[in-house]
Amino acid sequence: MKRVNLLFRKLWQNKLFTFLNILGLAIGISACWVVFRIVNYEYSFDKNHPDKEEIFKVYNVSIRGEESNSFDGVNIPVANYVKENIPAAKLVAPEYNYYYDKITVSDDDGKREFSNQPPVIGTFKDYFLMVPYTWLAGNKESVFKQPHEIVLSESRARVYYPNLKPQEILGKVLLIDTVNYTVTGVIQDLEKTSSFRHKEFVPVKEEDLKSDNWDMVTSNHKLYVKLNNKAAQQNLIDILTKKTNEVNAEINAKYNVKKSYGLAPLSTLHFNKMIQGSVDKSTLYGMIGIGSFLLLLACINYINLTTAQVPFRAKEIGIRKTLGEQPRYVLFSFLSETFIISCLSLLLSWPLIKFFEKYFSSYIPEEINKYSDTLAVVIFLAALIIILTLVSSFYPAYLINKVQISEVIKMKNAGKLKFGSIPLRKALIIFQFIIAQVFVISTVLMGFQIQFMLNQDLGFQHNSIVSMELPFLKDNPDDNRPNLLKESLQKYKEIEGSSLGHLPMSADYYASSVSMNTDTGEVRSQIELKYVDKDYLETYNFKLLAGRNLQISDSTSGFIANEKVLEKLGIKTPEAAIGQMVTLFEKQMYIVGVIPNFNSSTLHSQTGAVVIIPSKERDQLKNISIKLSHNTGEWKNGIKAIETEWKKIYPNNEFSYKFFDDNMKELYESDYRFSSIINLSSGITILLSCLGLIGLVTISISQRTKEIGIRKVLGSSVSRIIRLLSSEYLVLVFISIVIASPIAWWAINKWLDNFAYKMELNWWMFTIPALATLVIAFLTMFFHSYKAARANPVDSLRDE
Repeated sequence: MKRVNLLFRKLWQNKLFTFLNILGLAIGISACWVVFRIVNYEYSFDKNHPDKEEIFKVYNVSIRGEESNSFDGVNIPVANYVKENIPAAKLVAPEYNYYYDKITVSDDDGKREFSNQPPVIGTFKDYFLMVPYTWLAGNKESVFKQPHEIVLSESRARVYYPNLKPQEILGKVLLIDTVNYTVTGVIQDLEKTSSFRHKEFVPVKEEDLKSDNWDMVTSNHKLYVKLNNKAAQQNLIDILTKKTNEVNAEINAKYNVKKSYGLAPLSTLHFNKMIQGSVDKSTLYGMIGIGSFLLLLACINYINLTTAQVPFRAKEIGIRKTLGEQPRYVLFSFLSETFIISCLSLLLSWPLIKFFEKYFSSYIPEEINKYSDTLAVVIFLAALIIILTLVSSFYPAYLINKVQISEVIKMKNAGKLKFGSIPLRKALIIFQFIIAQVFVISTVLMGFQIQFMLNQDLGFQHNSIVSMELPFLKDNPDDNRPNLLKESLQKYKEIEGSSLGHLPMSADYYASSVSMNTDTGEVRSQIELKYVDKDYLETYNFKLLAGRNLQISDSTSGFIANEKVLEKLGIKTPEAAIGQMVTLFEKQMYIVGVIPNFNSSTLHSQTGAVVIIPSKERDQLKNISIKLSHNTGEWKNGIKAIETEWKKIYPNNEFSYKFFDDNMKELYESDYRFSSIINLSSGITILLSCLGLIGLVTISISQRTKEIGIRKVLGSSVSRIIRLLSSEYLVLVFISIVIASPIAWWAINKWLDNFAYKMELNWWMFTIPALATLVIAFLTMFFHSYKAARANPVDSLRDE
């Protein structure tokens, strides 16, 4: 107990260093804490699922020549065909997404309607035998005997029937669009992380069971199977491949395509981006690397700050050694001190992780707090504290035990352990600033690239455009409200125009192919297809290179193509393209206009081949784009006008809009998120490096106190002494910049490889972070140097 009290007194006597040590380690601990929770959560998916090695997700494979493309979906008839024709499939569990406009609940509280709900999943009873749900009401053996049954998860049941217990919900009727479904089961939401996340289930529809559409594949139709051995796996693939190619023999031959299937094990599904597109392992590895670096820098910072105090504790250690204290007790003293500081850092890290969680919110899984990881986190933190204590205490304790008693008492040779020809403490400072400089350079260059993307000429005008998604009811396909909204906006001077249809730059488009007969045979190309109205080109200010604008009558006979389409079809000039007949959707259509290439997706990829077709079909015109006045002062009134007309036409729907620039930023969300992580990391590394620099400057000043006093007596100015004390360490920072710059150049080039359109790297881009780092380092040292330079030389010269 006395030893503990003594340790706390020592820590309190050196409050500044104690605070800096605690702060540095707390930052490292909190970063590792957050990263560990994320990584542990992601790697926990399907880990505890029974028979996970026997459950597979079936996916579609399309082969053309040497090119093979996998798709997360199956043909509609596949699930029923497997169930009826492949006995080796012990369990067959489809996931067919059924979208409904509204779900109506009628009970004692009246009638309540729910719209814009998640899809209801069509499946077989096998689904509940495959997934380990706990049944709160009903029975997995008896469900889905009738076509209009529904099974609800506990969370969805609470949405529809908030005041009823699971058993009381059995037999209740939900009106889904126009069909009544009876609740025959309530299941508990899965507590463990799982790839099976759906909440509402109905039997697969009769028309899907009888479907013979072996050609169309969409992501709305997925399939899981349970297979006991490898022979069964290959058997299923062979049978499905044979069936698909037999049914589609004619169309496969026409397009020179072969179909096949693959199986993705459930145990690897969460990280299989090709099939499920869920989590990128490289992102997790990057986060692990950043967390590890921050912890390492925190340890280095602690070592530097601790060894900086060695001269101040020299006499104490020397006396303890003179009185016969063994080196192991000195080591134990440092271990105890580090352990106490690490524990205090752990306490401080709790509020820090709340800050990290808020800052990293876009990277933190939404449901992570529902996942029980307390035991794993406790074990991780305990191990982390032990490792921190051992690693951070080793060098200071070694240094104290290495020097002779007489030298320690005279404060000589303290801190002269070297790494090659460089003192180890200086080597650690260089290492810290190398890491910090890599992060700082990356931050600056990523910012330049993101601004480059946002300021790039996309091929159309978008600065004054706002867009809104239009409500759509399947039971009213002739809905004319979008046109009414568009017409109502024409009377406002703050609005220059509007258009219905796909946004020019978004992930929302149709995929198809066009073909054209030439003298050398048929030429075919994959294209992106966007449906719009006749005002589309004018609203977005597209330039016509040849031909004319769209007309509604073109919806069955003509379209506009960009230059990339011409290139794919082998057409030499825009003028030569006008009037060319091509095949699209198995129909003969004509190119009526040509526009320049434009970015229909992010600058990560090259401009694609895009076809624009006029349409008046409500289900193809899902958005409205509105061009506001070029006078930004009128935008506020323009938005109010849009809201006024919206509420007249869509009184039951929330008014929500986005500027096109905001839509663009959403497309680059992953780049923004990664950039924000690097920004925060660079700030933390600079902070930790500067804390270590404070330690070095402090020990340097304490060792050169008399030298400073003599120089002042001999007439040295304050600025000269500051330069003397700072130059040595600014050289260390400069060395770190020289080493870090090529490392950062290599790293940023690797990152830029993900972009088809990227900025050119110039030497001056590296000077900005270099100068910033030098200024920050100098300002860090300035306070201590200035204080030493201003001290009374009499006090330092009479000190023995």
